[in-house]
Amino acid sequence: RTRRGLRSAVADCEPPAMASVLVCVLHAALWLFSIGLFLVVALASFLRSRRKNERSVGFFHPFTSDGGGGERVLWCAVRDVQLMDDTVTTVVYTGDALNGAELQKRAFERFGVELLRPIQVVKLVSRNLTLPEKYPRFTMVGQAIGSVIVTTEALSKYRPFLFFDTTGHAFGYPIVQLAGCRVAAYVHYPTISSDMIKRVRSRAAAYNNDTKVTRSFLKSSLKLIYYRVFAVMYGLCGRCADVVVVNSTWTRGHVTQLWGGAPRTVFPPCDVESLLGLGDSRVLPDDSRVDQGVGDADEPSTSNKSTGKASTSAKSTSKASSRYSGTSTSTESESREKVVISVGQFRPEKDHALQLRAWALMKNGGGDKALKGGDDQAIADARLKFVGGCRGVADERRLKGLRELCVELGIENSVDFHVDVPFNTLRKLLIGAHFGLHAMVDEHFGICVVEYMASGAVPIAHASAGPAMDIVVPALTVHAKGQVGTSSVGSDGKASEFEVKDGGGVNPAAWSGTTANRTNDSHNSHDDHHESPVGFLACNETEYAACLSHALRMRDGDRRAMAKRARARAARMFGETQFSQGMRGALSGVFQKMEPVTDLARKPKRR
Repeated sequence: RTRRGLRSAVADCEPPAMASVLVCVLHAALWLFSIGLFLVVALASFLRSRRKNERSVGFFHPFTSDGGGGERVLWCAVRDVQLMDDTVTTVVYTGDALNGAELQKRAFERFGVELLRPIQVVKLVSRNLTLPEKYPRFTMVGQAIGSVIVTTEALSKYRPFLFFDTTGHAFGYPIVQLAGCRVAAYVHYPTISSDMIKRVRSRAAAYNNDTKVTRSFLKSSLKLIYYRVFAVMYGLCGRCADVVVVNSTWTRGHVTQLWGGAPRTVFPPCDVESLLGLGDSRVLPDDSRVDQGVGDADEPSTSNKSTGKASTSAKSTSKASSRYSGTSTSTESESREKVVISVGQFRPEKDHALQLRAWALMKNGGGDKALKGGDDQAIADARLKFVGGCRGVADERRLKGLRELCVELGIENSVDFHVDVPFNTLRKLLIGAHFGLHAMVDEHFGICVVEYMASGAVPIAHASAGPAMDIVVPALTVHAKGQVGTSSVGSDGKASEFEVKDGGGVNPAAWSGTTANRTNDSHNSHDDHHESPVGFLACNETEYAACLSHALRMRDGDRRAMAKRARARAARMFGETQFSQGMRGALSGVFQKMEPVTDLARKPKRR
């Protein structure tokens, strides 16, 4: 009886108790909403109290000394805005301890970009909050919150008419709208993409999907929920942008899926013009393995009277010359060395380790007759040169690990590292290379691949995203068993089909066409697949080793013909001129909404 009484009492109390809990939850939600609304209104009021500079563009780029393609986009975009209207003030938000004149000088020395007028600089003290190293767990959320704080700091110090984000920190865009500014975004790479979500769902290990997570069903499920929620929030913030420009077909697909709208594709500004000029200086005699000596990076070019062209020095580096026996220093003996260059910051996603393993596999043959190269002088003499920069301690540790990996693989005598070299040295290294290596999965674009092509180095790139969809089009794929064929790219940016040519051999006669004769300058690269190959695509170290082995054994005439087609495509598609035209076209609409100078002269200034 006592038990029945207790049960009855509990049953009688349950409805009121549950109702009370529900009321408490609703009250808490209402209070949180009220507090959030108050903070939003207070923030908007604070930011709008700052004086708005009507005819100004503020470029949000907290790290202006990263030395990568993003920094080149920044300075070219600044120059294009200055070209569009000489009454518009250009401001750069940065955390670097450099003034406007110093940044302007750096833009010219590092990238060859000459600004038309001085720039103003707004110093950001909180920029480190956007660094991924700050957040070992929940990195994307940490960076998102950090970008909101840094954006708020930027707008509190200077409120422009147009806030131009060139870094991809979309979570700050609602703050910009609250401040009463317009938003323009140049998106290099979506913070999250369907490819990343697929990788987590399939539990595939990657640099951003740790094996501790992939081995656990629970952790993978929780991370999948986290990614999906984050993708929704990222999409909502991205929709706050007034002008959206993307750097590739692959990025456009993902941004359209997440943000909606119709982003404009403007390929990044590549230093095609100067590299094309340097490429003309290559001395490439017919029917010879001698293409160009591997000169010192600091050795100036000399005149070649017999051809009327400039050629770089045939003098070899001390490391290279020490591998040859005897005392001969003739150009013929030294220039047998074929050079493969790899340009890119020493970041994990660049996958330099895969390149080293593929290089070792190619050098050693890997146990497959198709890759055996011990008796092949071209492979024996081949040299791999890494050129890149270190952003901090983590990159420096990674570089040290790569050097140690070279020793472990036994390839230290055929690999060089050029770290933080100036722009002129980079160009000289490019012009001394025969092939260019790239291994990043889902590289949004791949400026280094374009630089390879423009300088006359045949690209060997990863068969995904930008390189596969926009740049190395069409391309050859070499299987480990020696089959050579053309690859085609699906809508997901992956090279999925393989067409074998002539029973596994290469038919140079089928490559007689050149992209120089094309008149269609559309950014849609899929129209180019009927043309002749301009480079190679690979997916794993075995394919890379096969491509390297095949490329180094190519006849000079075949390689030069492929390089010529690659240079023609680079000149037609990826120069600074094309970027400038596309960027100014994208910004023209929002510039028309600026207040005219005459109206500003009548308006009293606010403090």
